[in-house]
Amino acid sequence: MINLMQLTQQVRDEYENLLSIVVPTEQIRMTEHGQLFTGKNEFPTTREASEHFARLLKAPPRFYLTFEPDLRALFFNRRFPTLSADGVLGRDIRLTLNKERQIIGYDDPTLFKISPIKLMEIINTSLPQSLSAEQIEVSRLHISDTTLSLSCYSPQIGIEPRVGDIINGGVDVHHSTSGEFGTQIRVYLRRKICQNGACTHICDDRKHVRARRLSNGKFDENDMFNQIERLLIVAWRQINSKLEATRGLLNKKKVSAEFLNQQRTRFSLNNRILRLIEHAITQDEIGPTGTQYDFFNAISRVATHDNSLSLRQQRRLMFMGGEFSQQDVHKCPQCGNWIIGQN
Repeated sequence: MINLMQLTQQVRDEYENLLSIVVPTEQIRMTEHGQLFTGKNEFPTTREASEHFARLLKAPPRFYLTFEPDLRALFFNRRFPTLSADGVLGRDIRLTLNKERQIIGYDDPTLFKISPIKLMEIINTSLPQSLSAEQIEVSRLHISDTTLSLSCYSPQIGIEPRVGDIINGGVDVHHSTSGEFGTQIRVYLRRKICQNGACTHICDDRKHVRARRLSNGKFDENDMFNQIERLLIVAWRQINSKLEATRGLLNKKKVSAEFLNQQRTRFSLNNRILRLIEHAITQDEIGPTGTQYDFFNAISRVATHDNSLSLRQQRRLMFMGGEFSQQDVHKCPQCGNWIIGQN
């Protein structure tokens, strides 16, 4: 396991040659060889970029990727200009290229985009004064051309709901290098004995808060940096209250599998994942408690240790486990549905 200082250097090495170019939308077309022509140069696209463009073109990505280059170009060159005419795209488009000079994605150049290197600097400066980057351990990491996703925690911040059962706290950050989505920041909860990880929202006056991409016509770069830093600082401050909520699960009656079925649409749970969660309830290292604490452990166990999950599925389950840890769940005696209330 690496610490935050080591990760900061790793991110710098990985993304130092990331490049963005702004091109008039009307100049974009695809060649018969499947490369993107910008009016001056041709660039190959990565699979992730092709999937990104497929979603823009309203085509199922898996279907779009089966096209031969010439057929893909025909479809792209017919559909793309209409998006600009319909106002879906602005006058210009920003393309992001990796160090191999392949296009990895696009976004709106009127919105600020934070580089992953700058993001790591903000994560470091937002740490509580009592902690250093060397003391923060990185327990989950995904680095690719398009995404930097990490969970880190402090071994010094934690609670012990049961003897020998320590839960530490930290922050979870999910960032698009191409600007496909805004930077997501959440509180991270990590159970030491099994390394299970979950994440939950940051709240302000009982409302969920998140980072928003800011317009560069109304804000400057520092506004975007300050927004991210402010959310990270709030996340660190809220860790103890989130941890205490997990302790409270030990005093709540367990829920049945009916609850999972009720939540399957919200968190995209298929039958396989439902079975894994139900099985994981019995796999606790210390033993099940017969309370809602068991479900928190089971959901986060599957999210952390099932290697067949995609990054999106993993994060959905991490969020489900984290949200469950902060809620009061009980069955309505009148209608029979499971009612969820915020702690």
